[in-house]
Amino acid sequence: MCVVTVSAQNYHYAIDEKAIPEPQHSEADSGPVHIIPLAFDWQNIPEDYSDSVWEIRYDFDLAGQTIILPENITIRFNGGILGNGTVRGDESIIETTTENQIFDALDLEGSFKTEYLKPQWFGASMDGENDDREDFVETLTEAENIHAKVLVDRDMFLDLEETGKKSIFLEDNTWIEGANDANIVINSLMSPAFFIVLTKDITIKNITFLYDQKYDATFSDSPSSNTLNVVQVKDYLKSTKNIVFNSVNPVWRGPSSFRALFSVEAAKNVLFDDVTFKARGKTADTFIQWAIKLKEQHTGNQTVTKTSGRTDIPRNIIFKNVTLDGVIMGIQGIVQGFISDGLKSYRYSDVQSADGRNIGGAAYWMPPPHLMYFNTDDSSDYVLSNIKIYNTYDYGNYVGTENVRKMHSGYCNSLKLVSNVSDVVVDNYKSYRRDGLADLGNIKNSSFSNIYSENDSSIFDPSFGFIAVRFVDEINNCSFKNIVIKDIADTTKFYPLGGVHGDGITMDNVEVRVNNLAAEIDGPFSVFGSNNTVINSSLDIKNHIVKNDFISVIGLDSETRNNGSGNKFEITVRGWREIDTNSLGQSMKLIFQDSSNPNTNYAKITDVNNNFVVEKIGTEKKEIWTRTEDVNLKSGNLQFLDIEVPPNFGVNKFEVTTLEPLSSSIEASLGVKPWGTDGVILSSVSNSLGSISKVVNLDANGANQPIYLETNEDFQGVGKVKVEMELIRLTNVN
Repeated sequence: MCVVTVSAQNYHYAIDEKAIPEPQHSEADSGPVHIIPLAFDWQNIPEDYSDSVWEIRYDFDLAGQTIILPENITIRFNGGILGNGTVRGDESIIETTTENQIFDALDLEGSFKTEYLKPQWFGASMDGENDDREDFVETLTEAENIHAKVLVDRDMFLDLEETGKKSIFLEDNTWIEGANDANIVINSLMSPAFFIVLTKDITIKNITFLYDQKYDATFSDSPSSNTLNVVQVKDYLKSTKNIVFNSVNPVWRGPSSFRALFSVEAAKNVLFDDVTFKARGKTADTFIQWAIKLKEQHTGNQTVTKTSGRTDIPRNIIFKNVTLDGVIMGIQGIVQGFISDGLKSYRYSDVQSADGRNIGGAAYWMPPPHLMYFNTDDSSDYVLSNIKIYNTYDYGNYVGTENVRKMHSGYCNSLKLVSNVSDVVVDNYKSYRRDGLADLGNIKNSSFSNIYSENDSSIFDPSFGFIAVRFVDEINNCSFKNIVIKDIADTTKFYPLGGVHGDGITMDNVEVRVNNLAAEIDGPFSVFGSNNTVINSSLDIKNHIVKNDFISVIGLDSETRNNGSGNKFEITVRGWREIDTNSLGQSMKLIFQDSSNPNTNYAKITDVNNNFVVEKIGTEKKEIWTRTEDVNLKSGNLQFLDIEVPPNFGVNKFEVTTLEPLSSSIEASLGVKPWGTDGVILSSVSNSLGSISKVVNLDANGANQPIYLETNEDFQGVGKVKVEMELIRLTNVN
């Protein structure tokens, strides 16, 4: 017997399945019990058989009759079967003491209180090996007839391999729920296992779709397979949605999309709750080619011609705790109103042969796959909006050849959002895909927060110019907060964060991390436009190996430098290459605003390792370089320091600290020697432990200015001092 408790308000369900040898019902609970005899006259039911239990112990052939049950009948199956007819309930209940078949070619009508129907009741073997497709379709049909749910509590195999012939179309209010860790084993290849087309209020819950198939990477499709799929959808729309196609076909989005397990077309209110899509195979050529396709489709009750035809797109699609394991393309298409919370992805790959050849399919018949890929999908009427992606974990367990597609569009990165997208929220997203985190473009009014990404740029040929987070089109009024983008490659030749065009972009606490940096380009913080803000953000480098001069971590295009306004950038850099007086060209340059731009913009970059800060307000640039040296005093009364004041730098302030006492009889001082002078004394030096600091505002000079310590008598090698100089250079140039 199936005992079910339901709370429909909050969608929490508990299924407690127990084997009960004999039904225990008292007449007070269910009324009297009537054992239905073999000679029972189904058309002349005794009046006192209402409000009672009918126990079915024998097999009954109803001979095509429609049986109208009295009110409040519980049909209790105890070894028997009802078949070849129709039973119309009236607040009726179905019970069974076994997992055996209880219906055979039987239609249910009317009202039933039974919450769940099981495929095994309609003859499904439920062993995960024998084909249960027809019995499952029958279960879905009868559940639709009486507004019941379908419960799959044991493994069930659906043979769906025949192209364009065996796809299962789900109708309004379909509810498929699993129990006991059951799998629905499917082998679809060139056609979707399930279509959800122009239907609404679909729930798929607590079930694993276990894919048991192998594809041929050298074969994309054939004219016949494409035709069979188109005809399958067309016939369904004609027969169930009252659409007349006048010399045209339903909306088509390419043959590869027919490989999706679910094709969701202009459907509404679809919930996948605690659902797993998993490949049984271990190699990439056994993976699910496509999990979910979201697609535009013609709407019902119309005649569609070449010049007219209303369409719609999927709306209010919800994924809750969905898992993808052994999937190539995850979720792709167009949608308005999408929520994913708790999505996990484990094994992934690109289409390929078992030996790793034919990456992407021969002639690239498979689009570059992603975990989630949202775009307008060639729609001329609709855009994407209201997409919420929460708590995503892409483990990035790649399976297959280490090679990648020989083309720029071959990234299999985790998330792609492009082509007219608005009102997106991505929060708490982790990706460990070697291929990178995201492609983003043509997005507005959206936020991305609490994201961590690790990628490996070494898998791509450097000529690809691989970027882990690519902006393929402009974005506007978007925020990026608390984000880490880390390239784990030994050497990074292109920053993992790409440049972006747009206005109203905010980056707050965005961290870019690399190992050996060999990127000979400006960046990674290149945000082009106006009213853009980059704050609390950083570039972390383990080893900076770039040799050429004049590189900036902010690189703006000429349009932004000449016309941008309201921009604010504050960035910290750790691990930048070492600079000294003779290698200032290796310091960070600030390519931010040209002298022709009358607008106010602000930028500040802090080089932690070199104690170098460059700041720009409008066209006025200020560079502050704090240089420090510990000096062990030697013999003689004059000692030059290793650090100097470089050309065009002045001394803003200094601090000299006595770390070890000097000889008590000497009078020591700190000085700077501008070119062509006898030197300028800045301060005395304390003989005892302690510090002296001053603001001096010593003007810049066109040459190096040595820094020295001198005394009225020999230092005698006694004492140690620390000198810290804050140097400043002011310029009003580009």
